Amino acid sequence: MFGEYTPLMKAGLLQRRLANGKAILDAELGLQKWCPHCQEYWPQDTLFWSPCRRNPDGLQSWCKACQLECKNAKRKAA
Repeated sequence: MFGEYTPLMKAGLLQRRLANGKAILDAELGLQKWCPHCQEYWPQDTLFWSPCRRNPDGLQSWCKACQLECKNAKRKAA
């Protein structure tokens, strides 16, 4: 809970994501990002998303909970 941050995005990317529904602005929680795996919105910060330099917004595509779920499922299958 300490040291979380929200990576900066270019204004054009933010506008596109807001327009196509991949992000929303919530009055209470601020900027939220869509997770395509669990199909829910989560606050766009490193508490809910793992950092990823390759992605334009600086965060992974799946939320941390979905990443952990996938990792545990792979471990069970092995």
